[in-house]
Amino acid sequence: MLTSLEIENFKGIAARQRIDFAPLTLLFGANSAGKSTILQALLYLHELIERGSAEVDRTELGGNALELGGFARLVHRHEIERAIVLRAEFATPGGLERFGRDLTDFPFPDLDDEVRSAWIELAVTHRAENAYVGPMVESMTVGICGHAEPLVWIDTVGHLRPGDPLYLRVNLAHPTIRAAGLEVQSSWAEVSVPEPLWHRGVDPSSGQHVLGLDDVHGADDQFGRMPLFAVSSSRVSAVPPLDEPLRVLVPEEADVPENQQAILDIRTFLEMSVLGTVSQLAAFLNSSLYVGPLRTVPPRGFLYERAGRITSWADGLAAWDLLLADRLTLVERTNLWLKHLGAGCQIVVQQLFDRGADAEELSDGHVDKTVRRLLLDTGAGSFVLPPEVGAGVSQILPVIVAAMESRSGLTLVEQPEIHVHPAVQVGLGDLFIDAVTRESSKRMLLVETHSEHLILRLLRRIRETTEKELAEDAPTFAEDKLSVLYVESTPEGVRVRRLRVDERGEFVDRWPQGFFAERMEELL
Repeated sequence: MLTSLEIENFKGIAARQRIDFAPLTLLFGANSAGKSTILQALLYLHELIERGSAEVDRTELGGNALELGGFARLVHRHEIERAIVLRAEFATPGGLERFGRDLTDFPFPDLDDEVRSAWIELAVTHRAENAYVGPMVESMTVGICGHAEPLVWIDTVGHLRPGDPLYLRVNLAHPTIRAAGLEVQSSWAEVSVPEPLWHRGVDPSSGQHVLGLDDVHGADDQFGRMPLFAVSSSRVSAVPPLDEPLRVLVPEEADVPENQQAILDIRTFLEMSVLGTVSQLAAFLNSSLYVGPLRTVPPRGFLYERAGRITSWADGLAAWDLLLADRLTLVERTNLWLKHLGAGCQIVVQQLFDRGADAEELSDGHVDKTVRRLLLDTGAGSFVLPPEVGAGVSQILPVIVAAMESRSGLTLVEQPEIHVHPAVQVGLGDLFIDAVTRESSKRMLLVETHSEHLILRLLRRIRETTEKELAEDAPTFAEDKLSVLYVESTPEGVRVRRLRVDERGEFVDRWPQGFFAERMEELL
């Protein structure tokens, strides 16, 4: 689970802004304040760690519904000499060992159990050198277990072509490594590579002191010596491919039998602490769903014809496809929520014909022989196609289905309230509470919204839960499950503030310019 994201020099954000997530996080703010910037930063982060490329226009999650425009459009004020910085903190509940290594003599046998959280920080810059021109992830820093000091630094200086060595520096002063004792630290230093000139902290052309990796966290201290290791990488990025085992490159004189165990230990440690942790963040983001601000109305000929058809969550069509492919369960749950929200319609799946010998076998072994389409029962005595009703249904239905998806990961939703009645907007609060609190749910929701009705329902449920005044069918909700973020544009750049909510469902922090002051002004 993602716990926080820090953003610097990304679109309208200049100075670093911190976003603290809860199971349900709401983004409020005026139009063009920068709310969508936060969602887009998450989509960009996913591309950086999953594919390594920093020149991103279309993203996997955003599909054709979102264009980022590449690095020059993403960096603040389009000033390519700036560095985009993204820092993510996240839980690591899974195993870190990914390649079946023998851990019998590994000096950190409890690493899997001890590392329950991690953070990574990426710096993306534009490089213009003979071997490479363009943006790249120039450096990555990895930390674990809530410690502020980094565990590993990864640097791309000199790594400008696939196959060039990638340099990693390990912080021997970190509590995790100190616990293994001086013997481990000494043996690792024995097989480290010599410091390249560009890491020495002096600019060779001017002789002036510059910040190098030797300058960080007391490199001369007995426990602060940070040996440098070179590893092979097929990617021009400080983020090595997550599915490729690391190959540690050591000086020729250090590649002797008595050092082999140290080399194996270093490889395993770097694979677990770097690839293992980052892979868990990648897996979380891979299972994300992004529902864009304008969902597509399914065309009249939108049929279920084959398993595995690729449709997009960003434009909402994936939700309709999922309903067509489901054998009643999802349709029934969707209809329950449509009724609860008062949407005025129910989903009906109509079977059109049997494909016979042309049927395809599904992943669970069943053979799906039917072609189906969705109809809407509006209670008027006949069924209609989705394009034959108001736009509200096409906008709200993808939000309902995305919220009910049981996979772990993050659901990003922009403007769920668009084209729907205020009474439906109020009910969305209960839908989102159910999505993040139902038994075994590991899904987080990040919602960009302008809806006063939605937040009022959430505050009410918190108050009713505390005072034990919930109606029989109303969901319980607690203030620690909610993060309300107010985003505003200032002359210095976008600013993000968290507005705390107490157990009575009231804001602890003053809402900037009042809490939806427009309503009060109109009532005076």
